[in-house]
Amino acid sequence: MLAPLEDRRVLATDDREIDDLRKALRASRLRLRRSALQSTRQIAALNAELTRLQQICERQAHQIARYAAGAVIVDLGRRLMTLSEANERLREDARRAVMLERVLGLTDAERRRLSHERDALAAELCRQRHAALLGTAGWTGDAHADASL
Repeated sequence: MLAPLEDRRVLATDDREIDDLRKALRASRLRLRRSALQSTRQIAALNAELTRLQQICERQAHQIARYAAGAVIVDLGRRLMTLSEANERLREDARRAVMLERVLGLTDAERRRLSHERDALAAELCRQRHAALLGTAGWTGDAHADASL
């Protein structure tokens, strides 16, 4: 049963329309797949962002609970006490350092005085020995000291 020749032209036109419709359907399916893939990626990104924001919210809720319970104030108080004790130790060490510096200054002055006295006595001793070797009395000090030489 062949269709008449005129009907075949109609069939050929219908075949072309069907091919065009198939191409359009393929293109439409491809666009839908791409759109679905893009939507899936956006959903995954939004889910990740939601998870991140929930974690931030939980951390902030925990922090707010600590503030409400006064834990932060207690922690700050402990820290203040520790730092105050350390500060007091530093102040005491600074006072001790100032005192030691004064003592060192006095000690240095006494050392210089004793050094000068020693040098003067050594020079006098040298003069007396020299005078004793020469047989002259060069000593102008007291007689008791001269007699002991």
